[in-house]
Amino acid sequence: MDQVNKDKIVSELKSIPGLKGIMVCEDGDNGAGSDILLYYGAVEGFHPELDQAIHRLEEGGLRVGFTLRDIGLVDLAITDCLDGKIAIKYETGHPFGVVDSNMAAEIHYGRILWESVDHPITAEKGKLVMQGTYPETLRQSTIACFMKETTLQLEIVKEAAFEGDIHFASAGFSQAIHSWVQVIHALNRQFLLNGKGGVKRAGRLPISPKQFRLRVNQIYRYFAFNNPKLAYCEIDMLKNEMNVLVKTFSEAKEE
Repeated sequence: MDQVNKDKIVSELKSIPGLKGIMVCEDGDNGAGSDILLYYGAVEGFHPELDQAIHRLEEGGLRVGFTLRDIGLVDLAITDCLDGKIAIKYETGHPFGVVDSNMAAEIHYGRILWESVDHPITAEKGKLVMQGTYPETLRQSTIACFMKETTLQLEIVKEAAFEGDIHFASAGFSQAIHSWVQVIHALNRQFLLNGKGGVKRAGRLPISPKQFRLRVNQIYRYFAFNNPKLAYCEIDMLKNEMNVLVKTFSEAKEE
């Protein structure tokens, strides 16, 4: 997104009562383009005014995704992250849910276009910066939580896979892989912005199973051809590699 369009968005939206900040999050790595994050406080009538303003922008030819974030909930999410607490919430368009650390990632990666005079987004960025490159408490809790989640998912769906319930097995496998993606990012001290493009991004990180993306895609093919035996052969090898990576790198200190 060019600066002209960013200026248009700020000019159109900044006067809406209750709006606390506007950020742009550009995720070119997975081809998602730019997303505009709108942070708001509890003000009656905020959403109708916002809808009208966005409609005017769209009529002017601007096509961009807008994501709403309650600044109070974001503050709580970041506080929980720094305390090592993991929470996952359902949100349309996010098949794996939104983890509190996803909202921390938005604050971490996002660039402020405008914020209110009390600088709430700057304050949230400051909380993260004080913890270094990646909060260690969040790192450890992410690894522990999602390694456990993966183990449970793979055990639950295995029986279904061998009974021919490929839909259920594939869905559970997707959840398990996303949990590994969370772990891989944490091992590398990288915030995960969202699930889209997560497997590709995880495979590019230094601490990751060999040919991670290729092997994950191959497992989906095994499921598609109703071959759970080969699928779980590859899954077990990936699981062993992930266990080795966690054992080797989870306690490693950042230099």
